Amino acid sequence: MTYRIIDSLCYVPTEEVFIDLLVSLPPQMSRYLKDVFGPRVAPLLGISAEELYNMKSTLTVEELKAAIKPFMPKIRKLTMSIEEFVDQLNKMGVEKAVIFNLDEETPSGIAGLPNDYYADIVKNYPEKFIGFAGIDPLKKMKAVREINRCYDLGLRGVAVRPFMFGIPPHDAKMYPIYSKCVELDIPIWFHLSINYSANSMEVERPIYLDVVAQDFPELKVIAGHGGWPWVDELVAVAWKNPNIYIDIASYLPKYIGMKGTGWEPLIHYGNSILQDKILFGSTWLFMGTTIKKLADAVMALPLKEEVKKKWLYHNAAKLLGIE
Repeated sequence: MTYRIIDSLCYVPTEEVFIDLLVSLPPQMSRYLKDVFGPRVAPLLGISAEELYNMKSTLTVEELKAAIKPFMPKIRKLTMSIEEFVDQLNKMGVEKAVIFNLDEETPSGIAGLPNDYYADIVKNYPEKFIGFAGIDPLKKMKAVREINRCYDLGLRGVAVRPFMFGIPPHDAKMYPIYSKCVELDIPIWFHLSINYSANSMEVERPIYLDVVAQDFPELKVIAGHGGWPWVDELVAVAWKNPNIYIDIASYLPKYIGMKGTGWEPLIHYGNSILQDKILFGSTWLFMGTTIKKLADAVMALPLKEEVKKKWLYHNAAKLLGIE
């Protein structure tokens, strides 16, 4: 079956990004390497998830870089060039992919890849990629200036994980960022779901987006990861506010369609009143599968056929100005 796909939250599988995801992973999130992504990734490197976790939690950034050098041949087998990735996207029918960066330097103490890295990819492959800049709201006006700079570089969105900064979306520190996004007419993506960090989940309750949407009705907001476990809350907020969209990245669609998982409101309302507001995202690199297989699983959900196509392509195309 062929159908059009826009991946609204896509990892780039280059060597640089793979190393950055490991080395720049905030210390607060070390548990991901033991319990979430580590069990999938560590065996491919020939070590256990526990060993990978211990490396991350006990070594400095420079020590970790040195420690992973022996694994580089295996890491290279897991990665690919941008040219190879574009070819893979074309074969899978992915017309556009939103690639994203994160800047969490203030809370983590680690500076990851600069936004320029992603801007260069977009510049070289504008027909295939849309880029979202990582923004650290604790950098205050420097963060606002970074949004301007990234826009000039060709990036067309902003990405933030509230749990890393310990501030909810309606915190005053976020408002200058919203003003700039509205001015430039670009969306902002939020991580809004469970996290396995040492930080509280509470700051990511979807209800806080209701305040933001009321104060900034022109702001385009993407609530990431479906808001689980607060799916019903996010459905209500998105129903009320025309400017809020929902992506389903980082969850296997088969579980979204499974009864008793808490996703029932998204399936029910996403098939009716919210059918124009749900976006397909993959974050495939750590999902143990491909973008196409995840998209196929969306096509298997108990949704109307025209709704499935909206989730996979048309809603994102409208939001991102593609059609």
